[in-house]
Amino acid sequence: MSLIETVKKFRLSAYINFYRCLPVKRNKIIMWANSFKHYGCSPKYITEYLLKKKPGKYDIVWVFENGVKIPTDFPNGVRIVRYFSTSYLKELHTAHYIICNTRIGKSYMWRKRAQQKYIQTWHSSIRLKKIEKDAFDNLPNEYIEEAKADSKRTDLIISGCDFSTRIFQNSFWYDGPVLNTGTPRCDIFFSGKQEEAKQKVYGLLNIDKRKHIILYAPTFRNDKSANLHGIDFKQIKTVLKHKTGTEWEVLYRFHPNIINSQQQTDDGIDVSRYPDMQELLAAAHILITDYSSCMFDMAIAHKPCVLFAPDINTYLKTERGLYFDPEILPFPIASDNNRLIQILSEFNKESYTSDIDKFLKSIGSYEDGNACHKIIKYLETNFEHK
Repeated sequence: MSLIETVKKFRLSAYINFYRCLPVKRNKIIMWANSFKHYGCSPKYITEYLLKKKPGKYDIVWVFENGVKIPTDFPNGVRIVRYFSTSYLKELHTAHYIICNTRIGKSYMWRKRAQQKYIQTWHSSIRLKKIEKDAFDNLPNEYIEEAKADSKRTDLIISGCDFSTRIFQNSFWYDGPVLNTGTPRCDIFFSGKQEEAKQKVYGLLNIDKRKHIILYAPTFRNDKSANLHGIDFKQIKTVLKHKTGTEWEVLYRFHPNIINSQQQTDDGIDVSRYPDMQELLAAAHILITDYSSCMFDMAIAHKPCVLFAPDINTYLKTERGLYFDPEILPFPIASDNNRLIQILSEFNKESYTSDIDKFLKSIGSYEDGNACHKIIKYLETNFEHK
């Protein structure tokens, strides 16, 4: 270790030791999502629930990475700090609640205090790709060790269904409580919240309100390639107009890990940098994805989802294992553009809805639009004075 690195490490340690001597503030909550890159996922919806239902009760702090642009709709009443700043270290070590949707590793510079409570929302209600211990052979040793350490300091994990609860209990190196409430980010699909988000997306993207939206959202591959896999947006819009009598707009969104190396097309609107995927799902009438967990969010919303997986054989051989065989999921699956067009033109919503209901029942879904309410009630009942 160089002298400069030694000095930096000593300086950071001194700051942390100092801030750990300050009182933990019982009403302070610090949150972030997707490694400080977005204002989104479940922490966002917990934030907005608190602002609406518990105004003034909590001091809410949100963390963004340096260089990340603050969204124009970021709410008043939430304080912002930048990752790795001294302000970040202070807020992190004096907050009563730490709420996020991914693992907290060594680089986060957090030394948990006895009075602090760490709530892990994870970043999907249910997932297709295997994770944590279930994907042990595909994970770096460093990640495994950090995941084990992270689970030991976790006080609560939020679950959206029985299936996910079993994964958290059996595969997360975790023996603490799992709260079966549903997923905060999926509350948007209930009680009129979906329409509000839809109007917001249409307005921000300047889309004619008479048009319907189809969203294409492929997941990442290990080779970090980002391409459209031969999908023909122009043909999709034509067949859907013929089927529905309505004009359609295509939005396409690549995974955050690969958005800097993606293909472009004039036949759709690139929304890869739109901060909140849930709002896009709420606005979309149809989702096309491949192996992304957003398929399950669309199922919870009871809206059409089609899987476009031209590389499925390669993917199954080279990527992480899957919890479900894609062929038996309730979503129609296409291996090429012609089959995709056929599925869209012949889509039967009644049959699809029946399949979705059976699937949600089989996984024991808890989603009812009240996840945020249930979580905050639990925290106030069990952690408020501890």
